[in-house]
Amino acid sequence: MKRNTLSLACGLVLAGMATGAAAEYELSANVAMTTDYVWRGISQNDEDPAIQGGFDFEHESGFYLGTWGSNVNASDPVTVRGEEVTLDSGSMELDVYGGFATELENGIGIDLGAVAYLFPGYDEWDTEEYYIGGSYDLFGLMLYYNNDADSMYYDASLDFELQQDAWLGLHVGYSDPDDGESATDWKVAVGKSLLGVDWEVAYTDTDYDGSDGWADSRVFLTVSKSF
Repeated sequence: MKRNTLSLACGLVLAGMATGAAAEYELSANVAMTTDYVWRGISQNDEDPAIQGGFDFEHESGFYLGTWGSNVNASDPVTVRGEEVTLDSGSMELDVYGGFATELENGIGIDLGAVAYLFPGYDEWDTEEYYIGGSYDLFGLMLYYNNDADSMYYDASLDFELQQDAWLGLHVGYSDPDDGESATDWKVAVGKSLLGVDWEVAYTDTDYDGSDGWADSRVFLTVSKSF
């Protein structure tokens, strides 16, 4: 479950309504293959590979809409809002989100919006989060609130551009539910653009001790492409 992919953004600009007019809209798409779909330190696909992809639509005013999907698998019973539920192999997660993002004159970026996590055929898994965040230079901070679980999630990140189309990403997150176990997760990722695609190797871990081993530390590879 996530609002967008880790691939580098690359937009396809749509033409303006009149000749010579500035473009008002940007449409981009992304596709990825990963050896494990990990969200906030926990495998979402029973530690198996996943195929993912999405579309993003942005207006020059700062408003945006997007959708993103992945195959998911939780064949062992998992407790969701007090009920034991399962997801069969090959099930799908579909995220739909929208919001507003802009950069102020002092270089501070702001982002606020909402995301719905949908699981066709498994309505008991459906939920939504509201988020607000800011960024400055290499640093980003996001705050998510889930009304169903009455929980907060704090996401801090540092992203470095390295030489020769390479990058380094550092992340730490903290989940603070009103009723349940709080947990910290962290991630270190290195990537490089090569052969027309983006390659990223990441190490992630969490101190959450549930989910039958799905929260164990792991290394996974993601290959992605943006259009």
